[in-house]
Amino acid sequence: MEDPEAVAKGICLRALTGAAKTRKQLAELLAKKEVPEEAANAVLDRFTDVGLIDDAAFAAAWVTSRQSGRGLARRALAAELRAKGVDGEVAAAAVAEVDPQSEWDSARRLVERKVPSMRRLDRVTAERRLMGMLARKGYGGGLAGYVVREALDADGAAEDAAAEDAAAEAEPFEAEPSRTTPTQPAQSRTPSEPTPSRTTPSRSTSFGRRSARAGSAAAAEPDDEPTWSGAEPPVWTAARSAARKARAAAAELPDDAVASPEVGEGWARPISRGRQLPEHLLRGEELP
Repeated sequence: MEDPEAVAKGICLRALTGAAKTRKQLAELLAKKEVPEEAANAVLDRFTDVGLIDDAAFAAAWVTSRQSGRGLARRALAAELRAKGVDGEVAAAAVAEVDPQSEWDSARRLVERKVPSMRRLDRVTAERRLMGMLARKGYGGGLAGYVVREALDADGAAEDAAAEDAAAEAEPFEAEPSRTTPTQPAQSRTPSEPTPSRTTPSRSTSFGRRSARAGSAAAAEPDDEPTWSGAEPPVWTAARSAARKARAAAAELPDDAVASPEVGEGWARPISRGRQLPEHLLRGEELP
């Protein structure tokens, strides 16, 4: 049968290879492996004497790691050390090495990392959740409340400043005056003078000239074109041919030879006097 102390020694060495262990943790492991208590205590005493088991060093390393990595407060660190079997006085000495200012800084870092996810919540709910998070890490109510309110106030002030900056950047564009054409002063008119309608031109100049020519030709030609009923076909007469030719001749006149109002300008003004058509065209000669 194998020596119980040799078995206990092998178990403790393998357990200490991965990470440091307290005396209580190794004792629980040996009991689980059914090592006799007398052999287990002998091996544990020998390991303690040579420094392989050092609860004070374990407590100091544990506090440093958990306080910087997880942001735990001194209260939570002391509770964890007691759960791992560290003596109360040894645990208190290790926890006392934590600087109070470091504890405040750790609490602020924890809250600052959590605040962005709380912006969608109202102020009361955000405070409650942040203080609950700090309480689970061992921070007292006074410290937790102060740090939480400080962080939420700073975050709200930063959001307000960002909104003001955005509004200031957009203000020059919003305040830019609209580019409108200055209105001309109204002209005095007599009661008998008609007020022309000021409308935007809706036709092109070429269309206005053609309309002017057509209106001038209609005013100049005699109304000698025969009429007929809708049931009878039109009769091709000399008078009708003369009228058609007169209209064609009027359309070929230059632009400055027609007297007509200019379309779409708002004010009617004569351009020039129209010339009279040739007599032989009005009499219907030179039929096509």
